[in-house]
Amino acid sequence: MLAKLPSQSDRSRPILVVIAVLMAAFLTAFDVRTASIGLTDLRGAFGLSFDQGSWLSTFATAPQVLVAPCVAWLVTVFGVKRVMTVPTFVYAAISITIPFVQSFEVLLLMHAARAVLLGIFVPATLMTAFRNLDSEYWIVALASYVARIPIAQNLGVYTAGSYTQTIGWHWLYWQDAFIAPMIGILLWFGVRSVEINRDLLRRADWGGMALFGVTLTMLYVALDQGNRLDWFRSGFVVSMFIASGFLALVFLSHESLAKDPWAHLSVMFSRNIALSFLAIFAFMVASLSSSFLAPNFLISVTHLRPEQIGNFSAPYAILLLVCATVGAVMLVRTIGPRLSLIAGFTCFALSSWLGTSLTSLWAIPEFEMIVVLQTVAEELTFLAAVIMILSRADPARAIALSAYIQLLRLICAEIATTTMATWIRQREQLHSYLLGLHVTNGASDLSSTLTALGSGSGTSASQLDSARRGVGLLATIVQREANVLAYIDGFWIAFSAAIVGMCTVALMARAPPHPLTQRGM
Repeated sequence: MLAKLPSQSDRSRPILVVIAVLMAAFLTAFDVRTASIGLTDLRGAFGLSFDQGSWLSTFATAPQVLVAPCVAWLVTVFGVKRVMTVPTFVYAAISITIPFVQSFEVLLLMHAARAVLLGIFVPATLMTAFRNLDSEYWIVALASYVARIPIAQNLGVYTAGSYTQTIGWHWLYWQDAFIAPMIGILLWFGVRSVEINRDLLRRADWGGMALFGVTLTMLYVALDQGNRLDWFRSGFVVSMFIASGFLALVFLSHESLAKDPWAHLSVMFSRNIALSFLAIFAFMVASLSSSFLAPNFLISVTHLRPEQIGNFSAPYAILLLVCATVGAVMLVRTIGPRLSLIAGFTCFALSSWLGTSLTSLWAIPEFEMIVVLQTVAEELTFLAAVIMILSRADPARAIALSAYIQLLRLICAEIATTTMATWIRQREQLHSYLLGLHVTNGASDLSSTLTALGSGSGTSASQLDSARRGVGLLATIVQREANVLAYIDGFWIAFSAAIVGMCTVALMARAPPHPLTQRGM
């Protein structure tokens, strides 16, 4: 990735490269975010059941993992133009066609094909930036790349909700049909042409790439369907876990015996690289307080629509992100990536701690400070962690490192999200049970209490009807408070992840001098 940089005379139109890189990164993040938020509306539009909608979501994301790890190798061998240009136009054509599909099976196949193409975009962005920009601009490209995460979280919710309520759900797909071809055109005119690296192509480790991609895809499917199918009580989920584990062992054996291994595990043996990967996983769990817990609470407990939630975050998202991005770059340049990581995890811990004071009366205003702290923390932490990885990376093994970065970006993110979803579901069930015990054991005159609850609506009814209505109201209150307690438990998990991240940073060694940091820290 950093091994061979072109001379200044070979670089052409770097401003076009920067714009294309940013658009590709934002396109991927927006697509995933809007699809997940708008899934309920998509189910209604396509006439899908809950299970069919779940599989649609899986097919729209899992195939990314199949191709993403080997994109760095493909770009090194064939060049950015050959790898990126044609897929952008194919992706646009599929995005235009999907809203007109009637068959569920065809719908799944088209989403899978679209996901494979989407899996090319993000891994190729940093490769494109590092190969076509001066080293002094790497930090700017990297910071902008990192900014796609909070932008998608803040604006993605608003975009998904506003599309379905105004111009139509079709634009969840059609927005990409305008953006993707622009990326291809910018790259075609902005990126220098390169010859095919026939020596690397001749030594290709096709078996390793295929094993790794299939292993991760099967694991992703198991994780994505695990919460719905109740994990190890499902034969399908267990089979996928066993199969992916077996293929992982085969992959590691293959890489140990191959003459020219594509992604040998030894690339992870560097202390800072391994700890940086752990820090990024802690970041993914800690960031769930704003990307998962806050919006899901507002939807499930306060019953807000996505566009209502987005009305808060959207107007301030751009200004906040610009300030956070500039601040993150300045901190990394001045105090170094290690102290920047500590500052980021401190913001995570503080925002999660604020979330533990959650009550059923909370609405959008109570989450304002949490969103602000989370946005700053996401930009600062992820930027510093990626810099720690790249500063210790061996340029000769950058392709192998890129493969494991995609493992972290896709699989670890899915592990964090699905585990948190399962945790919230199980804690809600536990709290609902415990609250129910207190209700039945603590009210000696439960019958009269239920009657009083039911008659509070002001309508005349018999004592039996009032009691029945009271049971329904009491069940709603218990479920609401059980959800609140479950989300508080989720915020404590995010807080714990931030503390683990701080401890991980304390074990890191100083980053060596690198163009991304100006000086060793």
